[in-house]
Amino acid sequence: MLKSCGIMLQKFLTLVILVSIVLLTMLAGWGLAALPAFFSNPARTGLVAVMIFAALCAFLLDIDLNPFRKGHSALGQQSWVLLALTLASLFLMWFLPYADRRQICTFGDSFILRWLGLSLCAAGIAVRLLALAKLGKQFSAYVTLQDGHELVQSGIYGVIRHPLYLSLLLMGPGFALVFRSELTVPILLAAVAFVSVRIRQEEKLLESQFAASFARYRARTWMLVPMIL
Repeated sequence: MLKSCGIMLQKFLTLVILVSIVLLTMLAGWGLAALPAFFSNPARTGLVAVMIFAALCAFLLDIDLNPFRKGHSALGQQSWVLLALTLASLFLMWFLPYADRRQICTFGDSFILRWLGLSLCAAGIAVRLLALAKLGKQFSAYVTLQDGHELVQSGIYGVIRHPLYLSLLLMGPGFALVFRSELTVPILLAAVAFVSVRIRQEEKLLESQFAASFARYRARTWMLVPMIL
């Protein structure tokens, strides 16, 4: 019982730390001395609320967030790519609020664009939570296979094969739109390029491991978006 409580407390603290890093990076970019102005916009306030709510959902669903499992068949030197992706993400979390407040590379202050961005972020987070809940301890930021790896084909994976990558395509541009950034399109293009490479690598790996099972799974599911792709 005590061990179980300790594990739950550890997961809770991990989530608190992760959310705190993201929120503090974002708010520091805006300017901690001007927080009332940040929260004067409902879309920006909504983004903070969505992030906190997502963390609560991740805790209640007991989602495993450890991204560092390399497994036994990690492809290539992925650590440098993931490090660059992490640093770029943190920079954008800081820069986009910074630019929004100072009107650097921004669209006009559009209610529609900001709320579209918030909707995309919320949808991306929801997709990500559904995927992580199904993957469990098979989740990894690396393209790899874990010991005893199984081909997950239920839940959201029963419809699309790469929901985690779909979540990236939704959250990145969505976050930029909340801060009315003209970098929305470049961010989307960079995400598409990254996701395209990763999907090819991942499907090749799964095909080598699961052969006919993966071929049947691929034939009855969509890559990213039902009825479209």
